[in-house]
Amino acid sequence: MKVLVLGATGYIGSALAERLSEHGHDVVALVRPKPREAALPGEVRHGDLHEPETLAKAVTSDIDVVVHAANPVGDEAVDVAAIEALAGGGARLVYISGVWVLGATTEAADENAPVDPIALSGYRPRVERLVLDGGGVVVRPGVVYGRGVGIPALLAAPGGEDGRYVHAGGPAPTWSTVHVDDLADLIVLAIEKAAPGSLFHAVAEEAVSVADAAAAAGRSGKAVPWPIDEASEVLGRPFAEGLALSQVVSGDLARKELGWNPSRPGLVDDVRSGSYATRA
Repeated sequence: MKVLVLGATGYIGSALAERLSEHGHDVVALVRPKPREAALPGEVRHGDLHEPETLAKAVTSDIDVVVHAANPVGDEAVDVAAIEALAGGGARLVYISGVWVLGATTEAADENAPVDPIALSGYRPRVERLVLDGGGVVVRPGVVYGRGVGIPALLAAPGGEDGRYVHAGGPAPTWSTVHVDDLADLIVLAIEKAAPGSLFHAVAEEAVSVADAAAAAGRSGKAVPWPIDEASEVLGRPFAEGLALSQVVSGDLARKELGWNPSRPGLVDDVRSGSYATRA
């Protein structure tokens, strides 16, 4: 299949582009006219989420699937217009959302759980519904990690003070997590096998203690809380609240329906002795 990928230079999109190529799909990267330097496999087309006409132009008749793995712009009208433009070309749309639309959960939330989005994900459920009602597929990743970058890199205390590592808020939350390469595997499976209107949680570990991950990262083995107000000054309030969010989310449906088999190291192991340790 010929797959148009928005966000192909980003964390998730670049891993996805690699996996699609490995599976024999033709990758078309949709990037802004002046993307940052990156090695992009396959064809490159230009477009901008703020200019829906450029997105519609990029979805030509030879495109079978469009994967929207780019970050939302923070303006509902703009993001909705982008979805409408991408879906209007007749290709199947796969939208990468996130489990933060569920809000705090204490039991394993599946795809039927009600949404209660935090501020950072405020209107994403409405975008998801637009995609699903149009016969597209929605994938909600947990906290994505791996390759030595992403959110876990934020566990390092500012300035590495005393070798301690931190977590936003307190008490320490639990995160539902997925390795970026396992996520790429799931998106490929969704492209190849998912029924129209499907929703999947991309979660390999339902609930990982952020205190355990932070302690695994710290040279001293200590994990200390980072007051939410202080974290907000560095990260911005919406993102800090996301990091402080405690969740338990199930990824069983993708395993059962798509045969997804996440196999990369768990978050704590990857922080302690995997990709993050090698880059320390």
